[in-house]
Amino acid sequence: IIAFILAFSVGANDVANSFGTAVGSGVVTLRQACILATIFETVGSVLLGAKVSETIRQGIIDVRMYNGSEHVLMAGSISAMFGSAVWQLA
Repeated sequence: IIAFILAFSVGANDVANSFGTAVGSGVVTLRQACILATIFETVGSVLLGAKVSETIRQGIIDVRMYNGSEHVLMAGSISAMFGSAVWQLA
């Protein structure tokens, strides 16, 4: 649930930045912008989600430090997602 809220809030923030000018100038309607955003956000997350996870796993966090204490890694991940979601929605 937390990951869904985070994905929604990040996507909503990015869509406003991407389509605000196009909708404001009348190039696309709000409905068209929502449809396009839904398509491209979904395709982007499906195609690039694994690469992002791999970068976090190998390039940012050394998961080998958590061998034997996976619950600590999971608690940290959930805390980071929750904090990010709250920050995005505020």
